[in-house]
Order: sequence, then structure tokens, then C-alpha cells
Amino acid sequence: MESKSNPMYKSAMTSGLFLGIALVVFSLIIYMMGVVKPPFWVSLVQYLIIIGGIVYGTKKFRDEDLGGEISYSKALGFGILICIFASVISGIYTVLLMTVIDPEFVNKMMAVLEEEYVKAGLSEEQIDAAMKMVSKMQSPIIMAVTNVIGFAFMGTIFSLITSAFIKKEKPIFETPSEPKTE
Repeated sequence: MESKSNPMYKSAMTSGLFLGIALVVFSLIIYMMGVVKPPFWVSLVQYLIIIGGIVYGTKKFRDEDLGGEISYSKALGFGILICIFASVISGIYTVLLMTVIDPEFVNKMMAVLEEEYVKAGLSEEQIDAAMKMVSKMQSPIIMAVTNVIGFAFMGTIFSLITSAFIKKEKPIFETPSEPKTE
């Protein structure tokens, strides 16, 4: 019995790798700019990169591996797989950022968060309670896991939308072409 590899997983891994690398490069650029609390436009650019990666990867899979046809459900699943593989790359980057590249990154984030709480007018007790709760969630592993879960959720939402535009199925009622007689 021959073992057949599933082209869906290989293609999703490849597309997820490229998407993950693109997101890591973008995150490194933002990090090198010294941004600790990213503004809203950074999230928008990240979303556009993710959507672009899903659309490009799914279209490539549809056209190269499936002969130009893909169902909505297969496009949805493929988009989610792309995001899961990309999230693993992004999660590894998160762990490296917080342990190797900048071990003080968590402290910088916590300082910015505390400033936000002060600006919001929270009392000293409320700030202390909130900071204790947040500090428990700031380990590199927990952040990487939440990154993967959040990324898979976002990938599902984006894939639900993009799959509607990427799907291309055979017509249900295909009429056979008649030979031309002249």
C-alpha cells in the first residue's frame, strides 16, 4: 500500500510559513521603531497581511493543486490551516522576543499598561489588582499559546469571508457541448 501525502497540508504549511514570516518581519519593524503599545493602524496592517496571505495561499492551492476548483468548506478549512501554521511561527517569535531579543519587553508593556490605567482614572487599589492579574498572563509561553488561539480565531473569521469570494465549483447542471456540424 502506497502512502499518499495530503497536498492540502503541505500547501497550507508553505503558505502559513510565508504568512508567519511576513508577520514576524512586520512585528520586527514595529519593534525596531520602539513601539510598545501599537496604534490602531498597526492592527489594520496586520489584518491586511493576514487576509492577503489567506487569499493568496488559497487561490494558489485552488489553481495549482485542485485544478482551479475549490468548495467553500475546503477554502474555509484551508484558510484556517494557513493561520494556524502562521500562528505557530508568530508564537515562536513571541517567545524569542520575550526571552532572547528583549527580556525587558514584558516590563515595558506593563509600564505602558499601568500608565493607561492611571490615565483612565483608576484608584491605586484597582491598578494594583489589575496589574497583578495581568502579570500572571505575561509569561512567554502563555502569550504564545494565546497568540495561537487568537490567530486561529481571527483566521476563522477572515476565512469565512474570503472563502465566499475564492470558492469556484463545477456547475451542478453541466451541459455537454454538442459537436459542431457544418
